[in-house]
Amino acid sequence: MSALLEIEDLHVAMGSQQILRGIDLTLAEGEMLAVLGANGVGKTTLMRTLSGIYRARSGRVVLAGRDITNAPAHRIVAAGLAQSPEGRQIFSAMTVRENLILGGGRAGLAELDAVLPLFPRLGERMAQLAGSLSGGEQQMLCIARALMARPRVLLLDEPSLGLAPKLVRNIFELLARIRAQGVSILVVEQNARAALKVADRAAVMEGGRIALAGAAAALAEDPRIVAAYLGGHV
Repeated sequence: MSALLEIEDLHVAMGSQQILRGIDLTLAEGEMLAVLGANGVGKTTLMRTLSGIYRARSGRVVLAGRDITNAPAHRIVAAGLAQSPEGRQIFSAMTVRENLILGGGRAGLAELDAVLPLFPRLGERMAQLAGSLSGGEQQMLCIARALMARPRVLLLDEPSLGLAPKLVRNIFELLARIRAQGVSILVVEQNARAALKVADRAAVMEGGRIALAGAAAALAEDPRIVAAYLGGHV
């Protein structure tokens, strides 16, 4: 598989504090890559840098052959990369429909017919205020809003955060369906067990670096991953 997204020797600092220290990752067409790691290792910084929210000090981010390093966020979305952020960050006082249309930008209503079949529950709640949705529904809305931009690459930052186990399974089953439609997915996740079951490959971040990477199935059986992230047993 050819690389759709290439991250090369990416360094990011906040003032004098170095956060990312030479990140190298690739994401292929139609692939799901899970980035695992404890709090504070730089996972969210990586996602925000890819999205254009933070600026890289050095290194490159290339999407479909186009260098998008430090491009404005709206141009990165237009190039084909959209993010579902940590904490959902929906517009609570707006309806489900209004949140989705905002995600579609100029496409607006035109994308609803393509996105809503993946989210039947949202289709039943289009006139409902987003803030009145359950936690799982809000997470689905956040993902659906990102898909309204018709991305080639979907970034997800902790999509299972705060959700009950059944809802976590539902979210990752949804991600598998999205990948099956040809969208490449880069997901940052603390729930290693759920992520490794669905992802094609995984990378583990420690101290702003990639400490370990490989096929998700192989990492799920790696003693280091089992001990650190899977509660000591597979």
